[in-house]
Amino acid sequence: MKRITMILVVSTMLITMGTKLYAADTAPKIGYIDLQKILLQSDEGKKAKAALEKEFAARKKELNKKKQELEEMQKSLEAQSSLLSRDALVEKQAEFVKKRDQFLKLVQQYDEELQKQDSELTKDILSQLQDIITKIGKEGKYSLIIEKSQGGILYAPESEDLTDKVMKLFNQQAEEKNKSK
Repeated sequence: MKRITMILVVSTMLITMGTKLYAADTAPKIGYIDLQKILLQSDEGKKAKAALEKEFAARKKELNKKKQELEEMQKSLEAQSSLLSRDALVEKQAEFVKKRDQFLKLVQQYDEELQKQDSELTKDILSQLQDIITKIGKEGKYSLIIEKSQGGILYAPESEDLTDKVMKLFNQQAEEKNKSK
């Protein structure tokens, strides 16, 4: 009886230890990256942002000029409102409303074009990052790599953050690409 009990205890221990060892070998390895950080801090991300700002700087300056003109027109209209006849006041107000609406339409077009350009640049960078992330995932034997802000991560140890590694490889790849040009 003692022998059977001992065999059962040893068997149970071996099975338990074997299960734990097996579970440790097959546990999924999960990493995460912060794409926003890469987009803002990588060399290519900074370059894209600077190009976008440069391209839209003239338009922004034009919009600011038109905004200032509208503000001056409004002040003038308010100052003259008591001096103008009713018909003249209505005419000036209609002119102001028309110019304001044109300005708002320009602002909307500007915002849409800016968002479109930003989206295209971001898409280009993300497609380049995909290859790097896949390479790191395969080499590091990750089961899953998720995006920090989109993945709903409430807590993860720093050791699982692959952002700096991805950014370093991305910067190296961009540097090599620029040297070959």
